[in-house]
Amino acid sequence: MITLFHYDRSTAAQRVRLGLEEKNIEWKSVVIDTALGDASQRPADFHKYNPKGLIPLLKDGDAAIPESTIILEYLEDAYQNYVKLRSVNPKEVAQMRLWMRKIEDGIHVASRTIGVCVVNRHFYQKTDKKQLADYYAKMRDGVRKSNDKINTEMGLESPLLPPAIKAFKKLFTDMDIQLQNSKWLAGDNYSLADISLVVYLTRLGSFQMSPLWSDLRALNNWFDKIQGRPAYQKAVIEWGDITAEKRKTEGDAAFEQVKKLWKQEK
Repeated sequence: MITLFHYDRSTAAQRVRLGLEEKNIEWKSVVIDTALGDASQRPADFHKYNPKGLIPLLKDGDAAIPESTIILEYLEDAYQNYVKLRSVNPKEVAQMRLWMRKIEDGIHVASRTIGVCVVNRHFYQKTDKKQLADYYAKMRDGVRKSNDKINTEMGLESPLLPPAIKAFKKLFTDMDIQLQNSKWLAGDNYSLADISLVVYLTRLGSFQMSPLWSDLRALNNWFDKIQGRPAYQKAVIEWGDITAEKRKTEGDAAFEQVKKLWKQEK
């Protein structure tokens, strides 16, 4: 049976769980929360399977696959007799992958920046200094480490926050334009593109930011459709979010400042 190393509110983990649930693949859960400044939860050999030490990590027999979008493609290739989430039309596959590419091209880093500036910095600031130092020492991704330190120290005044907000405004606007002309992001079929990007509406919404894109009707209708799917209920809602109360409180407090950044033209 497939084993997934993950935790509740991780966007990367959510998209893999969505893929597993949509395909109706049975899987075993191992929860490792790597988000709150505690490196001790990782198994001793975790970096052997994922050099970055991050989740999600999927183990299937003797195969260990990191990186959520690669995991989703692996599931399509390895479990072809299950529900298909990738079109047979080469043009739609290319379009699907272009949407998914936006994650690696910066949107996931932008998501992390917003999360740390708005909420996670408050957890880090209360974390034992020795424990937090150990957390950073074991963080293999140098960009992530540097960004986290800047965003934790500077919060809503971080110079990394405005471009992160701008990146999401562009992404959501581009998605809305596409969804005005097609049922799903990559055409007429629900695909890995939809699964890969919907988690960011979930994440920013948990920070109370959804009023910022309330005028993007096609995008919101698309989100409503996905939220109504049984797989979303199982993969996202039922797993919950142990930081939900803090996200709401700090999101409400940050909203007006984030709104100003959202409305900036440059």
